[in-house]
Amino acid sequence: MKDKIVTAVTDKFQDRSEVGQKKYGTSLERDDLNLLEWLNHLQEELMDATLYVEKLKQEIQSLNIEKESYANADKITHNGFVYIKYDDIIPKINLEL
Repeated sequence: MKDKIVTAVTDKFQDRSEVGQKKYGTSLERDDLNLLEWLNHLQEELMDATLYVEKLKQEIQSLNIEKESYANADKITHNGFVYIKYDDIIPKINLEL
């Protein structure tokens, strides 16, 4: 039996590779960058990832404020999105690692 999660991730890797090849006209098999240049690319990607994490943290903090303001609401609306009430979701998430 195939793992659906692994399949979804590998499909995304393949799609991402195709986008990159179209955008940059090359693959990761390129040999025009030295080790330091590859590390710079990695650093830039990780910096972007850090920005995304901060954005999502701020979104979560904003939702928590709205949750307190609308404690009796069935749904929470934020930036044009409708979210199921916070208390209805969290107990269903298994946070054990």
